[in-house]
Amino acid sequence: MTQRPVEVFAVEPTSAQLIVRSPFDGIHEVGASDQELPVEVRDGIGSVVVDGLEPDASYPLRLDGEAAGTVRTLARPPGRLLGRLATVSDIHVGETGFGHLPRQHLSADFRRAHPVVALTAALRELTAWGAEGLLVKGDLTHDCRAGQFEIAGELLAAFPGPVHVIPGNHDGGNHNHDDGAEVLARHGIALRLSTAAVDLAGLRVVSVNTMRPGHEHGYAPAEDDPVFELIGQGAPALVVLHHHLMTTRLPYFVPLGVPAGPARAFLDHLAVSNPDVWVTSGHTHRHRRRVHGPLVVTEVGSVKDHPGTWAGYLVYEGGLVQTVRRIADPTILAWTERTARSALGAWGRWSPGRLADRSVSHSWATARLGA
Repeated sequence: MTQRPVEVFAVEPTSAQLIVRSPFDGIHEVGASDQELPVEVRDGIGSVVVDGLEPDASYPLRLDGEAAGTVRTLARPPGRLLGRLATVSDIHVGETGFGHLPRQHLSADFRRAHPVVALTAALRELTAWGAEGLLVKGDLTHDCRAGQFEIAGELLAAFPGPVHVIPGNHDGGNHNHDDGAEVLARHGIALRLSTAAVDLAGLRVVSVNTMRPGHEHGYAPAEDDPVFELIGQGAPALVVLHHHLMTTRLPYFVPLGVPAGPARAFLDHLAVSNPDVWVTSGHTHRHRRRVHGPLVVTEVGSVKDHPGTWAGYLVYEGGLVQTVRRIADPTILAWTERTARSALGAWGRWSPGRLADRSVSHSWATARLGA
């Protein structure tokens, strides 16, 4: 797979994250608009964020004075910016190796292995980005052990805003050992085992538990689940799941999510209850975007394997922007480049998706703008 020396990995209305690759480690210079920014390339890769751009505008890029493609920012939804929130997915604290053909290792000690290093870096970066609240979309641990929840709880408790966690199949589904809710509660964090709503950064956020003990695949909420009432109160909403909503009756990849029939019925019910809903999930460790009627549906990848990401959401009066940032910490950048080689390199092509899958600007259909 041919890679550009400057990859546009994430865009927002006024900024962009650029990934720089070079066989020559050291300081390079990236140009965009009238800016020239230094970027350190280590182990062949580096990251830089360009700020101060105009919405919905194109800019030529330069690397060390040579043309290196273009970047186009996202359109800005209507109205004022109300706030920012972030999500992380599929952390797997307790895992010490990733993938096959080849299998990769950062440390044999799970306390210093790639999930812990990646989560630590992601929390530092999304906090600096300005996230006011954090949603963890399941698989916080690798096999539902108390020691794993303990380390995860310590790390998450350091986030300066509210933290909300939903379980994944590794947190009590087909991996079901210790009581994670009890451990996280000691750190002031609730593991949400039933549907719950919270208002974060100017947006109604509804977390839905699709996990069932003993099962890897997901379950759609029942017809009488509170989610439909919670989103049906006239305001836009973000619905957060662990399992992805499958689109085909016969699966063409693993892991399995919520089966296609119940998934479609769930989305249809959401759309009737409130057309201004965005649904986001994890579980697949990949990045994808689609629409279902008026709804936006996204999958966001894992913090700990290629490409190694967290998602930021810019909440506007009239819409929502999703921007998926690659973790820029040099250790994790180098690690996630290594994990791209898994499955004989197929993982590096499958997991990132397209830029349009990761960075999306959406205006609500029935937005009520403030004065």
